[in-house]
Formats: sequence, C-alpha cells, structure tokens
Amino acid sequence: MKNYIKAYIVSFARLVLKLGYIFPVKKHKIIFSSYEGMQYTCNPKYLFEGLFDSLDSSYEYVWVLNNPDFLPEKYRKSVKTAKYLSPTHIYHLLTSGIIISNLGIEPIIPKRASQKFINTWHGGGAYKRVSSDMNMFSKSEKYYINKMRDIRHKGTDYFLSSCERFTEVSSKDFYIDKARFIPSGLPRNDRFFNTTDEQRTIARNAFCKKYGIPNDNLLILYAPTFRGTHRKQEHIDNQVCSQEVAEAFVQRFNKDVTFLFRSHISKDSSMSDHFDNNVKMIDMTSYPDMQDLLEFADVLVTDYSSSIWDYCITNKPGFLFVPDLKQYNSDRGFYTPIEDWPYHYAETIDQLCMAIKTYSQENNHQKIMAHQKELKSFETGNAIKCVMELIKQES
Repeated sequence: MKNYIKAYIVSFARLVLKLGYIFPVKKHKIIFSSYEGMQYTCNPKYLFEGLFDSLDSSYEYVWVLNNPDFLPEKYRKSVKTAKYLSPTHIYHLLTSGIIISNLGIEPIIPKRASQKFINTWHGGGAYKRVSSDMNMFSKSEKYYINKMRDIRHKGTDYFLSSCERFTEVSSKDFYIDKARFIPSGLPRNDRFFNTTDEQRTIARNAFCKKYGIPNDNLLILYAPTFRGTHRKQEHIDNQVCSQEVAEAFVQRFNKDVTFLFRSHISKDSSMSDHFDNNVKMIDMTSYPDMQDLLEFADVLVTDYSSSIWDYCITNKPGFLFVPDLKQYNSDRGFYTPIEDWPYHYAETIDQLCMAIKTYSQENNHQKIMAHQKELKSFETGNAIKCVMELIKQES
C-alpha cells in the first residue's frame, strides 16, 4: 500500500509544481547536481568547469550542494547554490534551460518541453548490473518502480555514454531509446588524455607532500565497490591493506608502499578496525575527487567498481580482489563476464599476491586494449567539447 501512496504523492507533487510554470525558463541557465547535492565531483564537476571557462558571459550557473562550501572559492561570486530539494532547488529546476545530473531526473519535477535534461551518469564501461530482477518485488513495488522509470524515461533528453556496450545495456535497463545516448565518453576522463606528464608529476608531488608521503613510494589505491544503497554502505571486510600484500608489491616493484583507502561515497567508520597497523595506510574516503586519486595512484586494487574503466585509460597496473565473486554474481550479476575485464581477478589473498608478484606490463596492456576494443570505447578526451556543442545547439 505504501508504494501506491508514494506514487500518488509524486503525481500530486508534479501537479502542484506545475504552478511554477508561471516562471519563465531561462535557456542560458544551467543547473548541476552530483549525487543529490552530496558532492562537488564526478562528471557534472568537470562539465561545469569546462563550460564555465569556455561559454560566454550570458550563461548562468547553479550548483545543487547541501554544503555550499564544497564549491571552490573562485566560483562562489559567480555561481548560485541550492540545497537538494529545497524550495530554491525546485525553483531552479523549474526555470533552468539545461539540467545536468549524474543520477536520474527528480521524479517530482514536471520538466517542460523547452528544458533539456542531460544525464552524465556516474560510471563507465559495463560491469555490475544496475537493474534488479523485477520478480524480486511485490505488485505495489513494481507499480512504483515502473512509475518512476516512466517519468525518468520521458524526462531524459541526452544520456552520456562511455562505450557501445554501456549504450546497449543502459538503453534496456533505463528504457531509454538508443538515439538519446551520446557517444562522448565521460567528461571526468578527459583529464587522462589532456594532462601533460609534467603537470601530472607536479600535482602528484604536491599531493604526496600534503599527506607526508615520500614521492618515490608506490601508491596503491584500494577502492572497493558500491554495495547496498548509497544511503547505507554495507560493511566490507578489508584484507588488501595488509603486510602480506604490501610485501608482494615491494617484491615486484622494488618500492616502499603507501595504501590509499577509498570507500564508496559514504564512509564506513568501522573499517578502521580492520586495517593492518604494520602497513602505511591513509584513509581517502573523504577526499573530494576520485579522479585525482586515480591519476596519482601507481596501482589500483578494486573489485566490481566501474573505476576500472576510468583507470584502464591510464594503462597503469590494476588488480581485482573478489573474495565474494560467486555470491555477488549470483545476487547481482554482470553485463560483461569478469574474465573479459581489463585486469586479472583473485578470489583469495594468496591469489592476489601471486598475481602481483608475476605482474607483466605487456600482458596488462594487451588485456586493457582487448577490453576497450570489445566494449567499443568512446573515450577520446573530447567529452566536454562534445557536450558544450550540444548545449550551444539547445540554448
């Protein structure tokens, strides 16, 4: 019953909010949102900064941020902010010509025909499944899910795609016509193509200095995936940031090791109890930009995270630690078999250590190239330019 009530509330809210149509749409106003106002990051951040630097002064910008201090100081005089689903946020949603988010459009907002919604999404490639088996839900749950899905389907004008495989699976999952998918690549990944080696070295050295890390240390980014919902991070047992794994890296790469731990979106405070005190580890969960960490890290260790798509662009070493592979595959499933992902996977610590010790750069490169070819990558470093041209056409 509660799902029918929720659907009714959404429909009623959409009807009431149509009163906001008395306010005109400003074609040159662009509103950005990342993870429902929780962060200034991901594709909306990189799109905003590219547009802000390149479009003319007639454009107006709004950022949805629950904490306005997340917005870099240099933009604060020029950019408006609003808390998620506040009256100010709703007003700007109703009056912005362009709406950009890395999640779906808000179901309660009755988008007008003159407005354009661009979904940047928040992951590349095609790995863990996003959609759930509808047979798992009750009749009322199916009704609510389908109602929200229909609203988002009708409200999406453009959906940025990282590769052909993503377009194929997402068009089915989100019930969005393939013609609405833009083969642009992800804006957040442009930096991996356009940053010079000198710029990258300067930024990495500054990062190491800030956190007291010797420049010649091997930086191991351990970034386990999204589990549960983003509002409730499930507990993840950490076995990677251990002395055994550190010694394997030292043996293979002949460098001292510093682990950078990054959980997904919301920090699990209990994780600190599981870290090995014999290794150097820095918690980077609250670090504002995952792309920085991917660029500064020498090695990535993850499990089912789409960060492997971003990271494989760098052609650096990566490893997958998946101790719950069989259960995870059974519960959620994959779009692409894990054997075809860009990095080798290990189900035990012993297997992970062996993979590290026997790592081959040439084999790693060949596996990455085969993966990008199979998924038909759209990444070229021109995603921001692509979206910019789209916005110019629409506004």
